[in-house]
Amino acid sequence: MNAIFSKDMLEFMLDLRFNNNKTFMNENRTRYQEVMRDPYYRLIELLTPTALEIDPGMEVRPYKCLSRIFRDTRFSNNKLPYRDHHWVAFRHQAEPRDQAVMLWFEIRLDEVSWGLGFWGGNIKAMDVLRRQMVAKQDELLSILPILKKHHFNLEGSVYKRKQIPDKLPDALIPWYIRRDVYLVKQNINPEWVFEPGLEKRLSRDFLALKPFYQMLRGAYEVSALE
Repeated sequence: MNAIFSKDMLEFMLDLRFNNNKTFMNENRTRYQEVMRDPYYRLIELLTPTALEIDPGMEVRPYKCLSRIFRDTRFSNNKLPYRDHHWVAFRHQAEPRDQAVMLWFEIRLDEVSWGLGFWGGNIKAMDVLRRQMVAKQDELLSILPILKKHHFNLEGSVYKRKQIPDKLPDALIPWYIRRDVYLVKQNINPEWVFEPGLEKRLSRDFLALKPFYQMLRGAYEVSALE
């Protein structure tokens, strides 16, 4: 079994970082497609059964799941035309990207990451989630051990002054005070990216996060009706 990604991709990403212009991309478009875009498309295809098992309504078309290499520079001080990396985001189809629940995987030159969270945060959904934490404490408490077992950390910005409800279990307080929620894989060895079986590793972790996806997705759906 061959690995999905090769280290030729890192070389291309580094070259693009230092030659971020249309001339370079036009001259290296085939190289980009072969070492970067197409391997990501292959990964998405391999993860599609997992994504659909987590959510039958998941968007799985590769060109919809993969980030664009072109940057939107209209409202940014950074006018470089291309990103030097890609990421994959599985989210429910036909919904706005902003504030959606997503499973992501990303390769940067200096980091590899994957996990689950709200795209850009979602204040309304987090308010719903907080109400559910109070009303249905046992549901979240019952799935928290999954995170330790599969080496995921709860991350995201927090409110500095957030009133905590009486009798809220200590284990739920870090969740309750979040502005946004991200469950981020820990102890990633970057070399895993270039080894056979990466899709199996991701599939196991994404399936382990399914209860959390359903919880965040449920909060998202309720918030959309309010």
